[in-house]
Amino acid sequence: MTLLEKLLGSTLVSRRGETSTREALAHKSVVGLYFTASTCHPCRAFTPVLATAYRNMTLNAYKSLAMKDQLDVVLLSVDRSPVAFHDALLQTPFLAVPFHRREVVQDLWKRYDVKTIPTLIFVDANGDVVEREGRRFIENNYSDLHKIWEHLSPSHSSSSGPETTIP
Repeated sequence: MTLLEKLLGSTLVSRRGETSTREALAHKSVVGLYFTASTCHPCRAFTPVLATAYRNMTLNAYKSLAMKDQLDVVLLSVDRSPVAFHDALLQTPFLAVPFHRREVVQDLWKRYDVKTIPTLIFVDANGDVVEREGRRFIENNYSDLHKIWEHLSPSHSSSSGPETTIP
């Protein structure tokens, strides 16, 4: 079992259906943990910005930046109904922890000391924080893909908050 699998559970979902966490996040060096809810107005404003940046970073045209194969975002919904969760999932290109695994989202909320939504925290493959203020960073740099990847790349980044490791 990989460390990210311990954090996120064995299965993730997307618009296309279920997938194994191990397969979906194999070789990913950076994963954005996106805490959000479909009923949250700031979340509804930020989600399209993040989705656009994500799509741009993972397009084949930018493969030379090594982002496509090394970066992913996982939606961690705090929606209260499966319908709201499903609607939110359909609006994004992201993987997500399944709605029925709410305890995983709650555990991650506590582990990473999340205070509000939307929150985007980038972690490395060990679950250590790479960027705690991911939302602010993406909002300020969404059009500069090189800057984003340089900042998030584990070989170039330094933690901007206390490191969190998996016991």
